[in-house]
Amino acid sequence: MEDEERMACKCRTIWGLISGLASVCFVAILHASTCSTIVLTPDEKIVCAVNQDSGSISLWNRLESRKVHEVAVGVEPRTLAISPDGRTAYVTLQSSQALAIVDLEGALCTATIKLPGQPIGVVLSTNGRRAFVSQFAGDYIDGIYSSGTIAVVDLVRRLVIKKIPVKPFPFALAFDDKRRNLYVTHFFALDGVGFVSVIDTENCELRSEILLSEDDDVSSGSGGVFTAISSIAIHPFTARALVVGVHANVRRGLSQSRYALSHKTTMQAVVRVIDLDKIEEVPLSRIISSFSGQAVAMPSSVAFLPSGKHFIDVYSVSHDFKLIAYNERGIVAERALFELPAGPTGLALTRDGRTAFFNCRWARSIAQVTIADIRRPKLAHEIQVARESWSELRVLGARVFHNSRDTRMTPNRWLACGCCHLDGGHLSDNLVWEFTEKQKPSSPRFVNTKALSITGFSAPPILIQGMYHLVQEEEKFVRSFLGGSGFLEKSESLLPAKLEGKSRELDGLAAFVLELRPRPNPHMDGARPRLEILESARRGQRLFKSPSIGCNRCHQGSRLTISGSLSTSRLFDVGTGIRADVPSLHALWASAPYLHDGRAMTLRDVITTYNLNDRHGRTSHLTPSEVEDLVHFLLAPFDEPTGQ
Repeated sequence: MEDEERMACKCRTIWGLISGLASVCFVAILHASTCSTIVLTPDEKIVCAVNQDSGSISLWNRLESRKVHEVAVGVEPRTLAISPDGRTAYVTLQSSQALAIVDLEGALCTATIKLPGQPIGVVLSTNGRRAFVSQFAGDYIDGIYSSGTIAVVDLVRRLVIKKIPVKPFPFALAFDDKRRNLYVTHFFALDGVGFVSVIDTENCELRSEILLSEDDDVSSGSGGVFTAISSIAIHPFTARALVVGVHANVRRGLSQSRYALSHKTTMQAVVRVIDLDKIEEVPLSRIISSFSGQAVAMPSSVAFLPSGKHFIDVYSVSHDFKLIAYNERGIVAERALFELPAGPTGLALTRDGRTAFFNCRWARSIAQVTIADIRRPKLAHEIQVARESWSELRVLGARVFHNSRDTRMTPNRWLACGCCHLDGGHLSDNLVWEFTEKQKPSSPRFVNTKALSITGFSAPPILIQGMYHLVQEEEKFVRSFLGGSGFLEKSESLLPAKLEGKSRELDGLAAFVLELRPRPNPHMDGARPRLEILESARRGQRLFKSPSIGCNRCHQGSRLTISGSLSTSRLFDVGTGIRADVPSLHALWASAPYLHDGRAMTLRDVITTYNLNDRHGRTSHLTPSEVEDLVHFLLAPFDEPTGQ
């Protein structure tokens, strides 16, 4: 009898272990299948969130304490994934260019794996032995540059075992264990088409690509190029996935469609539905979430509730989420609209779907929201998660920049600076917009959105034609196009000649923008071009500095521009029909299309196709190999003396 009892006890113990392991594995799949800025450990006890601006992650034991442990990991942590046993977090570091390994029990970063190409998204295989990482800036594979790559990392040996070439700007990831697929969103559309790549996770090869075509509804304002594709969620039961981004209505303009662009028709938050079996978009299923109920701005994350009947769509610039009934008829079946703290970038759901946690970047907090009643979400807790590394004024500027709720910025929450200047202002939308003279009197009709990451050390002046000398002068654009009342205490019809010091919000905008810096260049290895292009770039540098070509007459010094270095402004017409300020040449690898109206898709086009009369440097005599050398230098500009 005693032997039977011992055997029964042993069986119960083994069953308990198996049941517990099964539960852990199920929850791990639930929480780690999609990359996110915030995740739960498998036991749902610890909330883990990245703090992108303080170089850390926060660990919050939500069941036992309001105390948060902050763990330093590196520069610009973006997303994280938790091992199936709940002991380790893997964190992508975009500017440190590494994958950090964090011991969750010890709250300590124990190692990093070098990973070039600005890693952003990370998901783990079901057994936790491999990580798949999106390299946003691409990488070199066998000596050849791929503008987008997925790194496969062996977490046992802690090394990269393969790099899979994909289209540019891979961003969000979703791991589909059932189909053995990895789905990769590409942040920017290419030639008007959005993309999701499908990776075979067994063979680690590109299986196919899902094309997300431009919506041609220009007149109503709901159509446009599908871009800024920031998140993907797989349906828990059916062969469907949601991808979220915006429709950028770049075809709208008086010369293109007879309809003038407006703050209401510039871009809309959109959900698109993908058939995972057919590997294509589901027809007539597009949900324009800005066009029902309250307008929202810039989707940042999406997730299904466990039932699959509803999903949560999160918006980082209007600071809220919509809870929407899932359908494939293009209906915004909105069940709730809930305001969140500033800058929600990601969410994590408990297994029962009754509680959601949001990483709110600009509020520097985690928001815990109860959604037991889907029509009446409630904020249960908001907890601060990081020591502040920025000045108070800079944080204020970031919040102003990314706040479409503020009627001083825009009415009815349609737009804010962060809708075109994306990812914390580091990226432009890579699009060309048509404005009327009244809407943007300081610029030409067609405007190629400028990345702000080089403004800090290359300005003033600011804008294509150098019309602004202070960031605060954007007050004019806020009033003219965005339709806001403006940030001056007195809403004078005539703005004061000096705007600096007139508004704390405008001064905050300046502090935020002028602190932005370019992220690592995938063509550089430290201060020099990568070995794969080093000799070519050296030859290109000699051409660049040659008096017979003349590039460095205007692009000189550490900033690679004479802009701001002269006592009087000097503008040049390089064959585009307008006199323009001289831009810095830093970060050219990431700023296509080129020229003020985006007519040149590549640097080669700038040098050849659109420089027929040698008005943009004398390049017509260059051989194809010399053009390639010059392009390599422009992609990886460096200061090595030409005699070396």
